[in-house]
Amino acid sequence: MAKNVAPALSEEAPAPPRKRGPKVDVALTRQRKADIMREAARLFDKVGYHRVNMEMIAEAAGLKKPTLYHYIRSKDEILFAIHEAMIDALRRQLTERIERGMSPAEILRGICQDIFEQTHDFPGYVRAFFEHMRELDGEHRAKIRTERNAYMDQVMQVIKTGMDKGLFRRADVRLTALSLLGACNWSYQWYRPDRDPGPAEVAEEVWRIFSSGLLTRPA
Repeated sequence: MAKNVAPALSEEAPAPPRKRGPKVDVALTRQRKADIMREAARLFDKVGYHRVNMEMIAEAAGLKKPTLYHYIRSKDEILFAIHEAMIDALRRQLTERIERGMSPAEILRGICQDIFEQTHDFPGYVRAFFEHMRELDGEHRAKIRTERNAYMDQVMQVIKTGMDKGLFRRADVRLTALSLLGACNWSYQWYRPDRDPGPAEVAEEVWRIFSSGLLTRPA
């Protein structure tokens, strides 16, 4: 993630101060937006994205509709923010493991954990992420697709590295990546916290099955 860089101080005479508007509570604004996204995602998961309107989101967030528009302009903006938050978190966690020099197997196990934890903690976000990318407008959809492709490329590179080092069986890299991600991603359809073990335990079992294979001996 790029660091913020303060603009260089100008040697010219400073411009006269501008009039300031009402003071904005940044922390409160951030919290309100987070609350709105959480409630919107819950509604998307419960009744479906297309059935949700801004009035329903305002009511769920405990806001008047005009107040909601002060923080969020549209349902599309919420959907994009959800996609952005999801892929940013996945890419950041994967990149951190790579930069820490973890082994390919440890990195792939971590990917499983990331996805199951998101499914457990943010089910509405996950459903919107996997089911409603096409509802994003063209520019936003292109941006998220680029980020998703970059994530996939990182996963494939980890797998290729493992194969090149002799840690993994040689196989089609892309198919291997899709198989692992498919096994984890589809969990949003079946994982139920009130029925299934915790996300870390389920992720570990899925990784064990994937990494060791199903057969105890060749068929």
